[in-house]
Amino acid sequence: MVIISIGMPRSGTLWRYNLIRDLVKASGGKDGLDIRRKYMLHMFLGKNNTDINTLKPHRLIPVLVPSILGNTFVINTHAGPTPFATRLLNDGKTGVIYGYRDPRACLLSILDYSKRAYPGYSAKFLDINSIEQAVEYFQRYLRIWDGWMAHKNVLKIRYEAMLVDYEGEVEKIVEYVGAEKDSPEVKEVIRNYLPGHLREGGPRMHLEYGKADRFRKEFSPEELAYLNEHLAPYLEKMGYPP
Repeated sequence: MVIISIGMPRSGTLWRYNLIRDLVKASGGKDGLDIRRKYMLHMFLGKNNTDINTLKPHRLIPVLVPSILGNTFVINTHAGPTPFATRLLNDGKTGVIYGYRDPRACLLSILDYSKRAYPGYSAKFLDINSIEQAVEYFQRYLRIWDGWMAHKNVLKIRYEAMLVDYEGEVEKIVEYVGAEKDSPEVKEVIRNYLPGHLREGGPRMHLEYGKADRFRKEFSPEELAYLNEHLAPYLEKMGYPP
């Protein structure tokens, strides 16, 4: 089976992906990077985190071949659902774990990141220099949230819940991927990705801040009012207070 780890940009995507990948490996699955090399999937999966930029058939079908041959592994994306990906999910050919976060926190992280980005380092958020640009950029990912939340077979994980109830949220992931929660290998993986452990010397997962409501102090009252106005429908649906 292919497990697809999906998330909003700047929502702890790398943290979730590595946790899910290592849980799958601890349960007898394969590392997606090894699958990429063995099955020559360089044109379809990224070299760092087995990223796939779309779940359309022309990209996803080649990645399914190793799973048909009996391999279970994890790939990573920010992409939205497609009819093909949805059919695979409903047929049990893939699993999807979707992670999200308060959009205001994501936007703050994007603006922070854009200040550090420069050509040759990362062009990802290079052209986002204002809160208005960040909100416009993020509209696509709000629609993607709608798309994945509509599917009952998707495991939904809130970033904030991971911070305050890590063990409870990880238990959901362990069950979803079919890992054995009492095995020493799985327990070691769970310990390795504790938020506190990551800050104290565990795998680097870009959690230098990792505070759910940091945006309330970093944005001005005027900026917060702008965000609350333009994101209101989604904040309400996601259950985030103004």
